[in-house]
Amino acid sequence: MANPSFKTTLFLVAATLVVVNAHPILALGSPAPNFELPGVDGKTHKLSDYAASPILVVVFTCNHCPIAQMYEERIGRLAADYKDRGVAVVAIQPNDPKAIRIDELDSSDISDSLAEMKTRAEYKHLQYPYLYDGDTQAVTRSYGPQATPHAFIFDQERRLRYEGRLDNSYRIGRLRRSPCNWRWRLLPS
Repeated sequence: MANPSFKTTLFLVAATLVVVNAHPILALGSPAPNFELPGVDGKTHKLSDYAASPILVVVFTCNHCPIAQMYEERIGRLAADYKDRGVAVVAIQPNDPKAIRIDELDSSDISDSLAEMKTRAEYKHLQYPYLYDGDTQAVTRSYGPQATPHAFIFDQERRLRYEGRLDNSYRIGRLRRSPCNWRWRLLPS
């Protein structure tokens, strides 16, 4: 049997490795990391394409996650509700489809390849830009989302003002506030 101090040391080393290897979340006030990614619409989308919008919302989401699936409609409503106020909403799929385990697909009939994203976007009638970062995940690493969905809200100067959840519950019936509405203090009246 191992000595308790050895177990404690082993645990601390393992915990340190996990923390060191975790990708950091983009810090508040940071500039928006650049991106140039293919979308389900067949176009390449760049950060600069959204320069005219006073607010940019980047949401990391995916096809296979049941929670992310629950948010597809909310992301669409967010994009539609704030479009006339100049808010641009962009969704990015961060997963390498070759790295998804079969048990992660237990709640989905589709994975996260660009072709499958196109199928899902067409089937669900997604009207917002839905971009693919699964090949390199370079954009994903620069933003640092921890789960899907994970939102990043940038002001006109493209400085990060908020990162985190879209709202307080994935279950519509348990929402205590409208999705994202309280975060728009950045918008001019």
